[in-house]
Amino acid sequence: MKKIGITTESSADLTEELIKKYNLGVVSFKVDLSKFEGIKGGIFNKMRTAEERGIDSTIKTSQPSLKDYLEMFKKKLEEFEEIVHVAISSKVTGAYNSAIQAKKFLGKDGGRVHVLDSEKGSGSQGLLVLKALEDVEKGLKLEKIEENIKERAKKSFLIFMYDNPKWVMASGRCPKIAQIGLQKLKDLKMGVVMREKDGVLKLMSIKRNTIDLAEPLFEEFRKMTKDVKTRISVVIAHGDNQKEADKLKEKLESLKNVKVLYSTLLDVVLGAHAGPDALLLNFIYE
Repeated sequence: MKKIGITTESSADLTEELIKKYNLGVVSFKVDLSKFEGIKGGIFNKMRTAEERGIDSTIKTSQPSLKDYLEMFKKKLEEFEEIVHVAISSKVTGAYNSAIQAKKFLGKDGGRVHVLDSEKGSGSQGLLVLKALEDVEKGLKLEKIEENIKERAKKSFLIFMYDNPKWVMASGRCPKIAQIGLQKLKDLKMGVVMREKDGVLKLMSIKRNTIDLAEPLFEEFRKMTKDVKTRISVVIAHGDNQKEADKLKEKLESLKNVKVLYSTLLDVVLGAHAGPDALLLNFIYE
């Protein structure tokens, strides 16, 4: 039996290759796509098509159940002596609390499960998972791995742009007063760079004459990391917007201290609220 295993949620936007490679335990968020019956393609194409047809394109998502966590923890406890669960931010969803409750249902084995609130989502959550895996491979003790996750969360960031504020506003994570402003900016054809901070979506900057999403995100990234001399690891997530994702990747890779680990589609829990064509830049530095 191996000593320490890592688990998380699908919201971490990890690729299937990484999940298999590191034998990660992952529980998935649920989505109701019944209203899109008859519309082909993935979730983002369904949203686009529904919008074009005048059908309500907002999506209801639900967190993994206590049972989902319980089944995953039981399975992984057969493989590992201890489990560290890197949970999505408790301020975004109740998933963290479900994981805590599942831990309690394990009885004495619950002491072998350590649930940490990452305070992150998307690739920034995924980056914390990958860093924790590096610590496991180095043979670090459980206490040190948990300590590192908490410290690294302070150096993990998520900034993003959307194509349409409709889905961001529908998420309920954006203050009402900000929703009015976002729509007005959209009407004026101004681009908005958002960031996640303390589980709440906040406006970061406004860009005039925006013709794409990659350039504004790259500009904000440069500002945020101008004094960072150490290596910066990046994960790009997008709402089926490969063109802009590739453009952003090319710009980032032109910087000497930046390494783009991978680019991937957004998981449904965040994708449903960021919307089609959204572009997210997640990064962490030592």
